[in-house]
Amino acid sequence: MWFVFRATRERFVLCVNNGVPVSVHHRSPPFETIIKQVVLLGSSLQETLEITSGKFGAEIVELLSLKGAVIDDVRVLRDWDTIVAVTKDHTEAPASPERCAHDHGQPHGSASEPADFVLRRTAHCLLPDAASRCDWVKLNVGGKVFATTRATLTSDRSSMLTTMFEPGWSSITDGGGAYLIDRSPEYFEPLLNFLRHGKLIINEGVNPQGVLEEAKFFGISKAIEPLEALVQSEELSSSGHFTRKEFLRMLSSTSSASMLRCQGIDLENVDLSYFDLRNINFKCANLRGCNLSNCDLSNCVLERADLSNANLDGAIIQCVYMQRVNLEGATMRGCTMGERLGGNITNMEGANLKAVLFDNSQMNGINLRLASLKGAFLRSCNLRYAIMAGTDLENCDLTGSDLQHANLRGSNLAGVIFDNIIAPLHMSQTVNVTVQAAPLPPQGPLPPPAPPPN
Repeated sequence: MWFVFRATRERFVLCVNNGVPVSVHHRSPPFETIIKQVVLLGSSLQETLEITSGKFGAEIVELLSLKGAVIDDVRVLRDWDTIVAVTKDHTEAPASPERCAHDHGQPHGSASEPADFVLRRTAHCLLPDAASRCDWVKLNVGGKVFATTRATLTSDRSSMLTTMFEPGWSSITDGGGAYLIDRSPEYFEPLLNFLRHGKLIINEGVNPQGVLEEAKFFGISKAIEPLEALVQSEELSSSGHFTRKEFLRMLSSTSSASMLRCQGIDLENVDLSYFDLRNINFKCANLRGCNLSNCDLSNCVLERADLSNANLDGAIIQCVYMQRVNLEGATMRGCTMGERLGGNITNMEGANLKAVLFDNSQMNGINLRLASLKGAFLRSCNLRYAIMAGTDLENCDLTGSDLQHANLRGSNLAGVIFDNIIAPLHMSQTVNVTVQAAPLPPQGPLPPPAPPPN
């Protein structure tokens, strides 16, 4: 005798009893079933075998995977693994599965491989569409053909796409065998990618409102909430100046792990200190005089944003895209902008950083190429491996900064204060210093020669 059941971290759900399929209603985990026999997963293999034996009323001697591998530790089990429980009488009489297969008109299984027999015998019960889930299918959506797998389309078990591939559903195909769907391909493509990898990525120029309507039509519930938050953020972005309360309401409606679009938003002089602002697109936003002290701005987009006279003291600015940002007169003391392990560097190429206060900031590996830092204060900063080629550093104060391995080729260092710095390698070959000669003393008549000594 043998049993087949699914395993979770909390319980076993019986699916097949002694080779006889039972009625199982397939839905997204946890699976619903009318079977009353549920076995808790023990803390050890022996405990699990004892509990399973008591529940099934038979002496379970070993657990196998569907490929026949012996499970010797319950810690190797993953959620929803399908497990074969072998009883003592089955190991002594391995011919019973063959006879059961013969009685049901199925191909004979090998007596030495009971688990493979179980896989063939019960695949239609455990996963009725297991044989077809890896099939490639074509969809003709509004005239554009998409190719994907059946498993991708049915990954959301509650969606209409899953229903389309259930038995009894009537679908129309074109001459190439692609299923015809009368919807917009432009809005369908982001949803197909969402089913593939679980991330919502919408290209520039695609209206999120249209993608939201498609998600509602197809019943892809997991994509609806982030799409609604995205649509709301775009509506608010075009509604004029934001208050702290309005922006906080928008932040609370979306996850910090997903990209929030706030291009062109007006937050001038708003206090956002200590906010978690990761993964927000602030491109061309108005953040003049904004209080962003101690904020986490990791992975943000601040391209061409206006942060003049803003307060960013103590902020985390790692992996941020800040090309041509305007930070003139801002304070950025003690910021963390250095290169993060495994991430991109903070890019301030071409930025306006005039008179910015960077004291005690971590800026290792930062890209400051062609940026203007006239009159900026970079005292005691870590600028190791910083890219500063062509940077205008006129009248900067670099007292006590670490410039080891920094690239300063073509930089303007006129009037820079270098007191106590750790100089970069080959500085004489990599910098362009404009030196003003000291004025000569005024010319006058030569003094009379000294009288000879007596």
